[in-house]
Amino acid sequence: GSFGRLPLQPKSPPAAHGQYFETPIMCIGAGTGVAPLRALILERDAVSSMNKSHTFSAEENGAQMHDAVDNILVFGCRKKRADFYYEQEWNDLSRRHSLRPLIAFSRDQYHKMYVQRVAREADDGTLIAKHILENEGAVYIAGGAKMAHCVKDEIVECLAETL
Repeated sequence: GSFGRLPLQPKSPPAAHGQYFETPIMCIGAGTGVAPLRALILERDAVSSMNKSHTFSAEENGAQMHDAVDNILVFGCRKKRADFYYEQEWNDLSRRHSLRPLIAFSRDQYHKMYVQRVAREADDGTLIAKHILENEGAVYIAGGAKMAHCVKDEIVECLAETL
């Protein structure tokens, strides 16, 4: 594949503070690395609520929910019962259609499941490429260096296959 279609120059900065929150984000974090991502997601939700910019209606567009949510969280930890940090908050945000959580528990099943695999397989393997190329979304990664490297490699591979 070629990376020729990727934008090389960032867009000009938005004029108003609230416009920074219009870019869709995908947050990928493992373990306690999710804490800074949580702050970003909660701030975006608060600004969105203040601006009354949520126009999505689950009743009208239930099948299109994945495309309408601008905040995606890919979170991983070892075991759901021991390490699922902020579980209630993620569930609350998801119910309000402010967050699309994708969760990986590496030790709760026979085959280990990690965040890079969950992100890669979401939406039949199209989530990463659509988020970056079609939606012009940003990706934030927080957690261990090894995990971040694996996620970066997965993103590059996904984009290479698409381009």
